[in-house]
Amino acid sequence: MNNPIKLMLLMCLFWVPLTYGESFTDLPADIKITLSPLEAKWDGLSAEKQQKLIQGASRWNALGPEQQDKAKARFQRFSQLPNAQRTKAIERLQKYQTLPKGKREDLQKSYQKL
Repeated sequence: MNNPIKLMLLMCLFWVPLTYGESFTDLPADIKITLSPLEAKWDGLSAEKQQKLIQGASRWNALGPEQQDKAKARFQRFSQLPNAQRTKAIERLQKYQTLPKGKREDLQKSYQKL
């Protein structure tokens, strides 16, 4: 009779981290700064979404200032495109991402020659 109770207690202990994401206050300082606009909404986000945002913030923080400026400019241009062009660009990116590595490298080389 003791075993089922212990099992349930253990399940409860392990269930909590699986159902809730990281607390915003527990994030590293640089990640908190990058994600600060989302602080008020953080607890309402799924753990999966939180992890994706943390990964994105980590990648962003790893970029140098020039690379960040370039990325901001590209995002600005992208956000000003009409919806149809944005949709087409997203589809092309998804298609590119499914290509084998060799074909992607060939495309990159041909693009760099332009």
